[in-house]
Amino acid sequence: MDPRDQIKDKLDLAELIGEYVQVKHVGTTVKALCPFHNEKTASLNISPDKGVWHCFGCGEGGDCFTFVMKMEGMDFSEALRHLGKKAGVEVQRFPSKETNERQRLIGLHELASRFYRKVLVDLPQAKAARDYLSKRGIDSALQEKFGIGFSPDSWDALATFLSKKGYRDGEAEKAGLLMRKKSGQGMIDRFRGRVMIPLRDRHGNIVGFTARIMPGADEKAGPKYMNTPETPAYHKGKLLFGLDLAKQAIKQKGHVIVVEGNLDVVASHKAGVENIVASSGTALTEDQLSLLKRYTDKIVFCFDQDAAGFQAAQKGIRLGAGLGFDVRALVIPEEAGKDPDDVVQKDPALWRDIVEHSVPIMQFYIDRAKRGKDFSHIDDKRAVGKFLLPELAQVQDVVEREHWLQVISDLLRTDIHVLRQSISKTSRTYPQAQKKLNTSSRQLPKSSKEEQVASLLMGLMVHDELVRADVQGQLAEESLPTPELKKLYSAIKMTYDSPRLSVQKSFFRQLRESLEDQADSPLVPLLDRISIQAEQFISTVPAKTVLNHTHQLLHTLVSGRQLERKQAIVAELRQAESAGDAETATRLLQEFNELH
Repeated sequence: MDPRDQIKDKLDLAELIGEYVQVKHVGTTVKALCPFHNEKTASLNISPDKGVWHCFGCGEGGDCFTFVMKMEGMDFSEALRHLGKKAGVEVQRFPSKETNERQRLIGLHELASRFYRKVLVDLPQAKAARDYLSKRGIDSALQEKFGIGFSPDSWDALATFLSKKGYRDGEAEKAGLLMRKKSGQGMIDRFRGRVMIPLRDRHGNIVGFTARIMPGADEKAGPKYMNTPETPAYHKGKLLFGLDLAKQAIKQKGHVIVVEGNLDVVASHKAGVENIVASSGTALTEDQLSLLKRYTDKIVFCFDQDAAGFQAAQKGIRLGAGLGFDVRALVIPEEAGKDPDDVVQKDPALWRDIVEHSVPIMQFYIDRAKRGKDFSHIDDKRAVGKFLLPELAQVQDVVEREHWLQVISDLLRTDIHVLRQSISKTSRTYPQAQKKLNTSSRQLPKSSKEEQVASLLMGLMVHDELVRADVQGQLAEESLPTPELKKLYSAIKMTYDSPRLSVQKSFFRQLRESLEDQADSPLVPLLDRISIQAEQFISTVPAKTVLNHTHQLLHTLVSGRQLERKQAIVAELRQAESAGDAETATRLLQEFNELH
């Protein structure tokens, strides 16, 4: 069997799409908010039985490969390998040069990760690292979950290992694992004597490392944390630490918690809070926010009492608000610790309690702005207003904005109308997020009643063999209202009459593959759409009445086309009589009587 067919047979399309967006089962129908356009009512419909999806809002649709290609920006060969790995189907590689390079770099990092892990677990020289992790409460199960390892304090331990495995120095240098010696001859390990934390993309592929220096190490050993440099496989602004492990928890909880450090994420998992990712101490980028938008529209930033990470997070907060996130904050009490890792080491239950008490981001801003201010002094009032009003301008919901406007008006003892005017000016000058999400409110043109009837009739033909046999003998191609429906009807008849029609595959699957082979691309999304519509229709009526409904649709369609033709004949007849064309008039009268 073709790998594509194997993958489609093994993967549940609703579960696959559910890894990216929240899906809801409504009776026999599976729906989701479409990630390809901005909407509030779910219009993306999924047919797990047929293995296709279609959005009735923007018209996007396809199968499992199409969905992953659109969501991940992959080409078909990449999507095939990605889904093959997920389904356990071996896929022969025919990658592009760029894809092949990325996969090779990922392979290098996977191998390096196993090396570092082996060193940590087995070698005597890693005892101090094992003791350090144990002291921090990172037990062997957590180490295994995150793939934590240790790089030996040696100039070329990894370089020698990779060379024996057949990797060239240039490849390992490009991956960011090795560095060229100052002399220019030979390579040395980039990471030495450090606890190694793999950086994984959202699919779980290792694309780099965060390396933490051991406590008490020589200052010459470099910074406390050292990351893999930018490579063709690793882009810091596009990766969120822990997202591969957090996706399901984010969807279940309905929100994501953003912290600064990677070890904060590890500690949080120890406490059982898994809907968490790390920004690695930098502001979230639009690429990272776009990733998170696939799983939730609520984002919670974590700060300590001093809000030490506030400056780094503020840009990401503004971008999140501009992209339509419900942005909230949680604050670690001063007595609890300085960061999530610190809190969990003292009391995991306390961290679980803290994450349950987030506040709207404007409430956090107001509390932060009030601290240490004397509102009887104009300078303090001016400073608070200067800080709060631009942030309030980012709030998109009118009701919420008016609520906080009233709070700030009372706080500053300033007329609310004056503040509202100030916000209006700020909104015009304040930089907004450049929405990289495809959030256009694109609407499809409405189809006529005749097209709707014909589409449902064609969909029922695809779905039910009895309907196919019944309709094919009664419906003429000319009765269909659009060229696309006429072509699809012709393809349905050809597939049905084909001597190669297989009992091993559904009629829908064979028809769809036939259209794909003919590269008749407009007909494939049309087929998906009408098939999902028919499936939904059949779920609402008793099975024994499907044929009766088919006859009603057929009658409506044929009689509608007949009426349209009669009206055209009357107009043509008047023209023929006016021109004195007796022959044409006779022919038209005969056709009219036959239709009548």
